[in-house]
Amino acid sequence: MKLGAHIWIGEGLLKTIEVAEYLGCDCFQIFLHNPRSWEIKKRNRDEIIEFRKVLKEKGIEMVVVHMPYILNLSSPDKEISLLTMKKLEKEIEESEEIGASYYVIHPGSHKGEGIESGWKRLVNNLKKFKDAKVKILIENTSGQGNLLGSRWEEFKYAVEKLDGDIGICFDTAHAFQSGYRINTQNGLENMKKEIEKNFPLGYIHLIHANDSATECGSKKDRHYHIGKGFIGMEGFESIIKDGFFGNLPFIIETPKSTIEKDKENLRILRKIGEKYGKV
Repeated sequence: MKLGAHIWIGEGLLKTIEVAEYLGCDCFQIFLHNPRSWEIKKRNRDEIIEFRKVLKEKGIEMVVVHMPYILNLSSPDKEISLLTMKKLEKEIEESEEIGASYYVIHPGSHKGEGIESGWKRLVNNLKKFKDAKVKILIENTSGQGNLLGSRWEEFKYAVEKLDGDIGICFDTAHAFQSGYRINTQNGLENMKKEIEKNFPLGYIHLIHANDSATECGSKKDRHYHIGKGFIGMEGFESIIKDGFFGNLPFIIETPKSTIEKDKENLRILRKIGEKYGKV
């Protein structure tokens, strides 16, 4: 069980390692650039070389990159689709350069065109990256609006069409908000059964560990501090002691009022991990 946090990149790549070390991270996640901008900046090659060197020195083996919020891989709008693919191509290229293990994407919004059409567009777009050195993970969503990926059966199409070229990122808050009662042992087991009906558990490579500020089935994407939301301590204990989920890397995306909040959330997860022999 590896533990880490999403770290802001505003002060550069090397600063993210400094923050990760302070937090005691085994792994961490970043945006490469401003997640709300279409601008594509070329990163200094020396910064990338130094980043990889320091990562190795610090013994941090896993860096995850998250796709910018504004990209929509399932959009029926041709202009948005073109902008998305242009930006994604650069993002994947840079993720490979920094040695990232995973690149997490949101499946996007079908904008009223329907779930089936949205997944077809998403899969067709991802086929262009099947030879990428960084593994692309599709994240489950809360089900807000026209977002794809709120039910595990939806992922079956992508798994079948893309096979081993993609993986999945399991966001705990999103699963709960979309209606899976993972705040109880029984609810977690029921969700696992549903997953296994549609694809092997092994397709899930990473957990976004977030508590939920909204109730089960709310379809409102609001993250909260570990054990303080509606998933609660019982829910996270069930996930961590689980024979499959408890051996995956956990990255928090909890509210960031101060860096000490990240440290506390990681401390709680580590304490549970120690209780069940996972760390």
